[in-house]
Amino acid sequence: MSPLEEGIEWLFSLTSRGTKLGLENTRELLARLGDPQESFRSIHVAGTDGKGSVCAMIHSALVEAGMSAGLYTSPHLLRFNERIMVGREEVSDEELESLIARCRPLADQMASEGMRLTFFELGTAMAFLHFADRGVEYAVVETGLGGRLDSTNVLSPELTVITPVGMEHKEHLGHTLREVAREKAGIIKKGVPLVCNCSGEALEEIALRASESGSPLHTLQPDAYRLKSIGRHGISMEWEGRDYEVGVTGSIQAANAATALLALWVLADPRVGEEAAAAGLKECRWPCRMELVATEPLTVVDVTHTALGAESLMRDFPAVYGPGNVLVVGVLRDKDVDALASIMGPVFRKVIATEPDSDRGMAADAVGRAFIRHCDDVTVEERVGDAIAMAYEELEEGEAVLVTGSFHTAGDALQWLRARKR
Repeated sequence: MSPLEEGIEWLFSLTSRGTKLGLENTRELLARLGDPQESFRSIHVAGTDGKGSVCAMIHSALVEAGMSAGLYTSPHLLRFNERIMVGREEVSDEELESLIARCRPLADQMASEGMRLTFFELGTAMAFLHFADRGVEYAVVETGLGGRLDSTNVLSPELTVITPVGMEHKEHLGHTLREVAREKAGIIKKGVPLVCNCSGEALEEIALRASESGSPLHTLQPDAYRLKSIGRHGISMEWEGRDYEVGVTGSIQAANAATALLALWVLADPRVGEEAAAAGLKECRWPCRMELVATEPLTVVDVTHTALGAESLMRDFPAVYGPGNVLVVGVLRDKDVDALASIMGPVFRKVIATEPDSDRGMAADAVGRAFIRHCDDVTVEERVGDAIAMAYEELEEGEAVLVTGSFHTAGDALQWLRARKR
């Protein structure tokens, strides 16, 4: 086993420590690393749906403006390296090996002192250390879970952004929409501008927290943007009277792109003009957002795992690929499979329920029982790859396969598809 492989194995062994909300350990580790997060400016993004896409779009615009810009997102699909980018490049294996080697002794030392770091805490510190090493000017950082007690909330950002908020992670974030919104609003910093794309109770709660912090609130207005067209490889949309092409498809990306544009406008860095913003959206690539990954047969992979995301996806997929089609779906145990089934099931001619390769995966037969109430033709196939192979056998002329339900399911699908091409 190489030093990198051994280091990655050690890093992933920390997932057994689960999720631990709080900033104390992250702050302590960063202090022992020399507080790398203080060497760059940051834009901090929270929310339930669309926060990763908004991060990717803002980052892409900063890159097109000629800046050295970092991007930290989670989870990854195939490799940990995907989480940490500078410009258009993922952290290299050599850089990742060095980051682990520098952080591991400190993590072991802290563990001996009773401060046991989690996988996400280490990953966050490594990202910030990499950004400092590379001398990035801006880092666009996505929260992992919630906001207030998320490890990323050690930042002192130039701007905060909150995308639509829905019910998720009730055991950590609360059992009402206001409680979840309050946790997301924990990224708001005193006097720091906030861009928000929320409505209803969530917006009311976030606006209250912004007011308490003296943070200027900029809310995305529904009439400020509109979707013009949607295709297999992107969308065209209008924001504030100007047309934009977006390199990520899905109607929800119009709101995400408008949020990113509003964030760039509020940031008001003179280097990010209209040309850089437009180029950033056009050149943005964000994998597995209704992404067409194979054409023979038509295969689309998506990471949707919430009811809000599923509603958008179920409007878009038939609009682009027509009626019928086959759904391969695998979800995690903490997701509302009944809600997903009620939204997705009626759209497809056939559903194949499967289970992602994760210790958090919901059993395929449980997924199947949820979907059989909403689709007449449901089959259970435990392995994601086998489920896709079965879907190919069941396809009728002109139909497509959609694989969705979880980042883990999407990652399994990409691995199987890559192996199939060899």
